[in-house]
Amino acid sequence: MLRETPSFVVRSEDFEPAYMQLFRTGELYRRSRAAITLLENCKVCPRNCEINRLENEIALCKTGRHAIVSSAMPHFGEEDCIRGINGSGTIFFSMCNLKCVFCQNYNISQEGEGVEVTPEQLSLIMVDLQKQGCHNINFVTPEHVVPQILEALPIAVQLGLRIPLVYNTGAYDSMDSMRLMDGVVDIYMPDFKYWDTSLSKKYLVAKNYPDAARQVIREMYQQVGDLVFDETGLA
Repeated sequence: MLRETPSFVVRSEDFEPAYMQLFRTGELYRRSRAAITLLENCKVCPRNCEINRLENEIALCKTGRHAIVSSAMPHFGEEDCIRGINGSGTIFFSMCNLKCVFCQNYNISQEGEGVEVTPEQLSLIMVDLQKQGCHNINFVTPEHVVPQILEALPIAVQLGLRIPLVYNTGAYDSMDSMRLMDGVVDIYMPDFKYWDTSLSKKYLVAKNYPDAARQVIREMYQQVGDLVFDETGLA
């Protein structure tokens, strides 16, 4: 039992991850294919670098065709409703589309510590975290690898993935990416950083961050609404 049990809206046995409906209709495969096209003239995030990541061209995020994973593990540093008893199945993606001077994971976000993974390997990571008893799959710093996540997800579902997806972001996401994630993500966790463009330019190297983040956070809320808990207090 969690430390505090809020009023729940859905019983755990009645819950099904959002992506399962898209998988059954074939829409998840369509989203996967559409997402990959964003890499060809990259518009995955608001920087709109327009490089061809399918050919392993790189820009600020230093990530080409495949995602780079720093670590994947049951993580107990999240809020109670996310980590539960067995932990949140956290996948830390290397590199980032922001340049936060205060980043606590600098070796991961800027130095690229990690291993490049294929869609098949990423799907196996998700399924392995589920087998370890994790309550969800928690994508950390996913802004620049949305296509790679969507490419791996149908494979993971075929392998038995059935737990919720958490999108744990710095909120510097593109609307194109967010629309592709509609009906895929169960829980959004945006970490909003600055309202002031002069500060975001200075400390994030992203002058347009405030406007971009506000727009995508509105979209996130429209997609999933208020946080919903089950009878144990898990989100």
